[in-house]
Amino acid sequence: MPLSRRSLLGHASGGAAAGLFAALHAPIARAEQRPVKAGEWRFGKRPKNIIFCVADGMALSSVTMADHYQQLVHGRRSYWSELMDREYASVGLQDCRSLNSLVTDSSAASSTWGSGRRIWNGQVNQYPDGTKLTPITHLLKAQGVRSGLVTTATITHATPAGFAVSVVQRDLEALIAEEYLKSGVDVLMGGGNRFFSADQRKDKKDLYADFAKAGYAIARTKGDLAAASVAAEKTGKLLGVFDDGHLPFTVDHVNDPKLRESRPTLAEMARVALDRLKGSKNGFLLQIEGARVDHGGHADDLGALLFDQIAFEEAVKEAVEFALKDGETLVIVTADHATGGPALNGSGAEYIDSTAGLRRAAKFKASYGPLLKGLGQTPGVEDIRDVVAAKLDIELKPEEAQAVVAAMNGESPFAASEFYKPANATLAAVLGNHTKVTWTSLNHTSDHVLVTAVGPGREAVLGLTPNHRFFDLMLAAKGVKFENPPQMDFETARKHYEKLKVALATSDLHERYAVHAEGEDDCACAASAVHGDAPKPRAFVTR
Repeated sequence: MPLSRRSLLGHASGGAAAGLFAALHAPIARAEQRPVKAGEWRFGKRPKNIIFCVADGMALSSVTMADHYQQLVHGRRSYWSELMDREYASVGLQDCRSLNSLVTDSSAASSTWGSGRRIWNGQVNQYPDGTKLTPITHLLKAQGVRSGLVTTATITHATPAGFAVSVVQRDLEALIAEEYLKSGVDVLMGGGNRFFSADQRKDKKDLYADFAKAGYAIARTKGDLAAASVAAEKTGKLLGVFDDGHLPFTVDHVNDPKLRESRPTLAEMARVALDRLKGSKNGFLLQIEGARVDHGGHADDLGALLFDQIAFEEAVKEAVEFALKDGETLVIVTADHATGGPALNGSGAEYIDSTAGLRRAAKFKASYGPLLKGLGQTPGVEDIRDVVAAKLDIELKPEEAQAVVAAMNGESPFAASEFYKPANATLAAVLGNHTKVTWTSLNHTSDHVLVTAVGPGREAVLGLTPNHRFFDLMLAAKGVKFENPPQMDFETARKHYEKLKVALATSDLHERYAVHAEGEDDCACAASAVHGDAPKPRAFVTR
């Protein structure tokens, strides 16, 4: 006899009830096999090394599109999709949220991994009342574990910082640079020259000189990197800073010979970092971040997002191949959150146009920044059509280009929408007519994100893992028992945050430490890249 809803909920008896109870609670029983406190390890052999790979802002659809694109254009699977099909890899999902929102920013997300506590968006390992949380690299350094941070963003950006420092606000990148020197992280590579150079820092401090005195070999270009890596063999310490701001998007990097010559790829930086950290007596923790996937999502820029996703997966390949050869390394590959909500949509009769739409990306030669550079503040319809044809090989209709021009002039056809009125969103919408890829916004989303793990302890990522649990997992892998101050509740945090906003508004911290290059949006409110509204200063910038 079929079971009714009532019988399932209230009147199931005997074996049926017991079977239903067991089925409903099976996931909970499995979850309890994961470490719930630092130091508890239930997965056999402990890994000596941990490599934590982060595709910042990566939605599951980004992985899907990268896989489909690689098959269409190159006749092979993407590396991450291929990895998930291997018997030595475990696959799960991560629940991403912060202390104050179901939608996290990068600083809160990385700090959750770095401290085991959810924090307010915009802060780095701190509660709004000023309570500082101890980051994971500090704890492991005390155990003789070496550490490294590698990113395509500024090295002082939110995600790498979440593993190593505690500051009141993520925008204080010049301060984060100073805190890195105190933290003792062994290998640091990314962009952010303006936070280290005496010529660009407001206080005129020469942090390169300070790092050199502390034993760090310094690399400023791709050409410097090999020599600096050799020089770092004695001390094991390396600082590589390869751009004033973020490293270029991959789509721009591969189409500009000067950029290819002067800036390393994420995979190249990852390889050097592994060379410098391998062989450490007590192991190492290395974070590898494909930061600009997020920035492409913030701009609703398919070429920027897609090719940085593929470049990130090349760096993941370096990590996994190291782990498979080493046999003592746990590799975790995930994202901090999703951004932009990209999706390849069904289009045309029997959806036949969708495949051809994604294939168009093979002819993209620029991200939105270089694409629109030089247009001026008042481009016309034909200007837009010409540059899109030259850089993306897409012929916009006059009415499509007119919609972009209107949005640039503050007259967006979507002016009534919070999410679609920025100029980037309009450009992305009309390009979507051709690529068949559309977006939900220029912002982060609340999606669960993909997690894949290889090596000792890989079983810990099965199922749905809350983001704060990775801190305990990594500490447990090294046999370290530590708990940061208890989780602050939202209402308490909100009250302290209101006071903190006032304090920050009247302080000089932002003036002293938040150094921004003219025209660089730093990924928030990316509509500025196409002359939309510039981001407004505020206590915490969510991105």
